[in-house]
Amino acid sequence: MQNYLELLNEAKEILKRNTITVTVDGKPYERVIPSRDYYVHQWLWDSAGIAMGQVHLNEEDAFNELVSLVAGQWSNGLIPHIIYNPRESRYYPPADQWQTTRFTKHGIKTSGITDPPLLAISAEYICDNASDEQKKRDFIDKVLPSIVAYHDHLKRYRDPEDCGLLTIVHPWESGTDDSPRWDGILKRIDLNMIPTNIKADVDLNRKDIRYRGSQERPTEEDYYRYIYLIELFKDLSWDYTKIIQETPFAVKDILFNSIWERANEALAALLHTYGNQEEASKYQRWAEETRKALTNTWNEAYRQYCDIDVTQGNHRVIAVPTNALFMPLYAGAVTDQQLDSLLHRLSQADEFYTKYSVPSTAINSQYFNKERYWRGPTWPITNYFIIEGLKKYKTRHKDVDQLANFLTSRTIQMIRDNGFWEYFDPIDDGTKDKAKGMGCSSFSWTAAILIQLIHAAKSL
Repeated sequence: MQNYLELLNEAKEILKRNTITVTVDGKPYERVIPSRDYYVHQWLWDSAGIAMGQVHLNEEDAFNELVSLVAGQWSNGLIPHIIYNPRESRYYPPADQWQTTRFTKHGIKTSGITDPPLLAISAEYICDNASDEQKKRDFIDKVLPSIVAYHDHLKRYRDPEDCGLLTIVHPWESGTDDSPRWDGILKRIDLNMIPTNIKADVDLNRKDIRYRGSQERPTEEDYYRYIYLIELFKDLSWDYTKIIQETPFAVKDILFNSIWERANEALAALLHTYGNQEEASKYQRWAEETRKALTNTWNEAYRQYCDIDVTQGNHRVIAVPTNALFMPLYAGAVTDQQLDSLLHRLSQADEFYTKYSVPSTAINSQYFNKERYWRGPTWPITNYFIIEGLKKYKTRHKDVDQLANFLTSRTIQMIRDNGFWEYFDPIDDGTKDKAKGMGCSSFSWTAAILIQLIHAAKSL
């Protein structure tokens, strides 16, 4: 227990140090940035995850985090993946490159794409764990209309087929930016077709590799493609009806959609308690449709759930073995037969059962790279989703509860052993005294997730 207290105090200090105040149109907003090393703005799913840790420390801080986040919502309902800090320039691409201020209130500068839709899940978690009923009600009055508008926007523009699965249009929207899941689609974007001014801009202004070694970051060629997509969407005036049709990157992402399923369940629960019952049933229906659609992404030949490349009318299966294949657990979309297969893979030492499970790519995959961002390292956030997903099945399989508890203790141990890094080397290669933490240090998301995991472990 003493070790937990020391860890919790350190996590609390990290969130405190990373808290900034941003004034927009004369109104101050408090927000927690992911890291003072490089990520000095507000990210949608980082912020939602951070608030879920804050509620166990200070309820008011958790409320403020999400109120600050929804302040950047567009008039059409989109909540962008970045809400920029107007005093900071330590990030690429910069705020002005997106050209989105005409869509926001008071000229707030944002990106033009979104993130995995963790917002409703965060709001529900906060309400479940906060104790001040009046402040909870005030908080919900501020954020619930924004959450409803965001979900309606996503359903309208990202599921034009009404199939239950949303489409992402940029690797950054997946949250797993340079996952090998995206390699095949990105390589279809011919570098020779990308204007030289875009390449020159990336070469001159890209900043991430100045803060971390290039061996940990996406390649220069992929960055050309990332920025090319942004420029394309700008040319389409951020009209998502056109973007969905014309983007060279369009994917039904199982990680994004697993969170979407759970987010609609959360929104339905919030509306049931605080809002309109008829509206609640609509979002519950959306959740059920997505859950069924996720179940149907199972591919028996690959023994996994697969993303679907739907670029410009395509329907190609993406079957790369990454930790995303476990995400339908979080959505409750896994059948008993599929569960056996997932538990087997999660327990295999040559795939996902490593010193610090769960690696972002199976270690026996040709794509595995233990240092490069989402191509190998273990991330506390995806561990959290897998743990929460396993808990849904503890009455259906004798090994599930044991595995969820193991991953919880191993994730806490990973952070205790190495510090509050962004991500971690998942394997033990026999090298002594080698740091296992990578990315940015004093990372807010890691601190918040540790708080959630310890809180859950204490309540068992």
